[in-house]
Amino acid sequence: MKSRKWIVPILLASSLTLAACGGANSDKKTEEKKTTVSISDGAKEMRQTISDLKTQLNTKDAAKVKTSGENLEKSWQTFEDDVKEKNADLYEKVETPLHIIEAGAKTEPLDEQTLTKAADDLDTVLADVEKLK
Repeated sequence: MKSRKWIVPILLASSLTLAACGGANSDKKTEEKKTTVSISDGAKEMRQTISDLKTQLNTKDAAKVKTSGENLEKSWQTFEDDVKEKNADLYEKVETPLHIIEAGAKTEPLDEQTLTKAADDLDTVLADVEKLK
């Protein structure tokens, strides 16, 4: 008799838990769709960040360089799958200097020469990425 008293509360708690899990998952999918940008727009945004990064390197502002490095990766994540699907070679050419910038932006003191070269390389590749259709 005592076990019957607990059936309804247990079923209610279970259904609420499952409903909450399903709702969070659909919100996440919606969020992912919103953060996707076109290849051209994404490449332009990254090229602007690279320009800012070079200015920050000249002024030796390590905190802003680190932020710019993080912003480059966030921007890249919004359209990298599209680039990989359309041109795997260009995708790889972006990844190499991007990882150098990410790692170099976190080190102190900044290796300006290495970061500047990687930024120039990435900017050149992004110009090609921007032309992808």
